[in-house]
Amino acid sequence: MQGPQGPQGPQGERGATGTVIIPDIIILPTVQRYFHVITEDTQTQVTFPANAFTNDEGTPITAFLDIGPNSYSNLYINGILQEGGIYLLNESALTIIFNNQDIFSGTPIIIEIVRFLAQVIA
Repeated sequence: MQGPQGPQGPQGERGATGTVIIPDIIILPTVQRYFHVITEDTQTQVTFPANAFTNDEGTPITAFLDIGPNSYSNLYINGILQEGGIYLLNESALTIIFNNQDIFSGTPIIIEIVRFLAQVIA
């Protein structure tokens, strides 16, 4: 059988302060831009497959890269940044809800995706 606990003893001496290593953190942004020119007048919801776009080098793409929790996207129509609520973007397609606004053939569409990675250097 265990007896009652005794009184707490005195606090010991303070130990030596250790070294604190604060790592350097570097944020590495990457940017992907994709381009398409509308081929028909429209004023409704339209879905453009990823393979309708080209990248910065003018090469056709098969998917929108770098979409994820550490990224954001911007949509530009005719060079003007659009509200985030008018489009949906996933790896395979861009859907734009035009809400009865006329968008004419020949209008450029640009998708910009910015992704951030954190690199810790100890």
